[in-house]
Formats: sequence, structure tokens, C-alpha cells
Amino acid sequence: MPTYRFELRDASLSEALRRIAGAETAAILHLLTDDAPEATAILGLRKRCKKIRAVLRLMSAGLPKVQPAENALLRETAGGLASRREAAARLATFDQIAAGETEPALLTLRAHLATEALLPEAEPGMGDSLRNTFAALALRIESWELRGPDRRVLVEGLAETRMRARTAMRTARDARSDEALHDWRKRAKDLWYQTRLLAPVWPEVMKPLALEADILGKTLGHHHDLADLAAHLAGLEEDVLRAPLRETLMARILEAQTALETRAFPLGARLLAGDPEEVAEQWVKWWKIWRAQVG
Repeated sequence: MPTYRFELRDASLSEALRRIAGAETAAILHLLTDDAPEATAILGLRKRCKKIRAVLRLMSAGLPKVQPAENALLRETAGGLASRREAAARLATFDQIAAGETEPALLTLRAHLATEALLPEAEPGMGDSLRNTFAALALRIESWELRGPDRRVLVEGLAETRMRARTAMRTARDARSDEALHDWRKRAKDLWYQTRLLAPVWPEVMKPLALEADILGKTLGHHHDLADLAAHLAGLEEDVLRAPLRETLMARILEAQTALETRAFPLGARLLAGDPEEVAEQWVKWWKIWRAQVG
């Protein structure tokens, strides 16, 4: 049964926060039961850190002291494992743009990327360090308590997310840079997570929105993976990747990114239409009607 959502059994918004963040932290600790994190554990840990950060951002207005420090901890912990995920993502992205081709130079390049994608040995004590970090977080979560009215906390959090996502989309549309599109992806992921939290409030409305936000995030995520592959290929020595093949691959990457942008911008415009404050107010009105069932 999904736990990353609001539920009527939650006595308050604070209780919902503790339950949701606690469940994600417990899942992380379960992933870390082995001596060293494997690829699936690393991916799962990073995803669950993002989910906790998203719910913290949503409720940041009620957590003025807690949110900044905990968000920074989660960002740094997950970021420290990023390189162990990126090499595998580069290989998967390369396979997509070179699917089915057997040219010897491409096969040699793939072998090079596959070697890079092999997980290095975990640093001594990494597993213990991560377990200690999240065990301590689990204890702190038990004392999290929101300040201020639930309605205000939710409205401010939802409006802030939409405003940041709209600003990032406009910047990405104007700049068309890999960095700007990656920043927009982060904000789109926040929107996806927060829509998932509110899905039970009005499933017929919120679930399709969550699905579209997920599609947007994945589209922009693929754009980022292509950008990372391009940057990596640009830095390879000539004996690993000859200039003519490099140019061919770069052209394919650019073509794929352009196609993704063509899909992403109209989808983002639809998802983020409307005044952020007004949309937030409307969603919270639906939430209050839903919560009235337990009154």
C-alpha cells in the first residue's frame, strides 16, 4: 500500500509529515541492511531522499528551523552518491542513441563506458556511516512539529513550488541551456511529489496531474542524461573516441535533446497554467473538504 500520500487517518498535518518522512527513512535503512550499498540501494536511497526533501519543502513554512538543516543533510548525503549513479546512466543513455549498431568503434566506446559504469568498491565504513545518518534522522523525525495553521503551511508550500517551477521553465525556455533545463527538472520533480501527496484528495483530478508531472520530470531527466553523456564524450581522449565519431554522436544527442524540449515545454505550460497562489488556494480548499470527512 502506498505510503507517500496524505491519509484521512492522519490526525494532523504534523502527523502526516512524520508518518511519510518516517516511512521513507525506514525504507532507506532497509536498503542499507547489507555491508555496502549496491546499485539498486544507491538508486533507491537517492530517490527516497528526494521524496523526503519534497515533503519538507511543501511544509517549510511550518518548519523554519528544521527544514533548512535537514534538507541540506539529505542533499549532501544523496549528492555524495551521485557519481555512482551517473556512470551507469551514461551507459544506458549511450545504448539508446546507438541502439543496434555494431560498428567496431562504437563497440569499443561502449566497452569503455561499461568499464566506467562498474561500481567501485564502497569506501570503508560507508554502509555504517549511512545507517548512522538515517537512524539519527529517524529519531529526529519523531519530534517534528509544524508551526502555524495547516492551511497556511500548505498554501505557502504549494504556491512556492509552482512559482519556482514556472520561473525555472521560463528561464529554460529563454536560455535553452543544459543547466537551465536541469534546474527546471528539479522543480518539476517537486511538483510531481507534491501532487502525489494530494492524490487522495480528489483522485480523478490529482492522479492525472501527477502522471503528467511524472512524464515531464522523466522527459527532462532524459535531457539531463544526454547532456551528461555529451559532456563526458567531449572529455574523452582521441585514442578512445575519434573526432568524426564524436561529432556524429554529439549531433545525435543534440537532435534527441531538441525533440525532448519540443515535448517538454507545451506539457510544462499546461501543468503550470494559472496563478500559483490561486491554484494553491484551490487545492487546499479541496484538501479541507476531504479532511472534513473525519470531522
